[in-house]
Amino acid sequence: HRGPCFTDDVVIVAAYRTAICKAKRGSFKDTLPEDLLVPALVDKTKLNPSEVGDIVVGTVLAPGSQRAIECRMAALYAGFPDTVPLKTVNRQCSSGLQAVADVAAAIKAGMYDIGIAAGVESMTVNKVNLVEKANPKVELFAQARDCLLPMGLTSENVAQRFGITRMEQDQAAVESHRKAAAAVAAGKFKEEIVPVH
Repeated sequence: HRGPCFTDDVVIVAAYRTAICKAKRGSFKDTLPEDLLVPALVDKTKLNPSEVGDIVVGTVLAPGSQRAIECRMAALYAGFPDTVPLKTVNRQCSSGLQAVADVAAAIKAGMYDIGIAAGVESMTVNKVNLVEKANPKVELFAQARDCLLPMGLTSENVAQRFGITRMEQDQAAVESHRKAAAAVAAGKFKEEIVPVH
């Protein structure tokens, strides 16, 4: 059953991504983040680039001002005029999704009619940097101190808390890779994954 359509509905008309490679030794080890972003920004729907109200890019690892400049350059490389604004958003593990939410909310609010949401990350170029010199008061707040835990340790804590064994994790990983390989072989990602030249 499909619900009613309304004139203020926000519709995603296209979704693209690059392939995913191993950090530091995969196919993109020598590729800069802005060069990864360009093919995802190049639109196949043939819209007029000057009609885009905003480009919002989710990203985490690079320093904010540096990544914002790289993303701005990517938009220019992709053919957008300098009249189209761009911003970056950081919501840790869901920054790309936050970019989608921001664009949808702005369209819903009437700020513009067409927006582009994107995400970019390179764990080869940028590594996870923890706070080098933490404020000493962090020791007084357990939850604040936990913000300094690396993701690897966090996953160990979650596994222990919920009784998830290493074997179960490995089985889930194998099954996930099996499904992904089958989907690629069946051509399910053919229209979604864009080449990076």
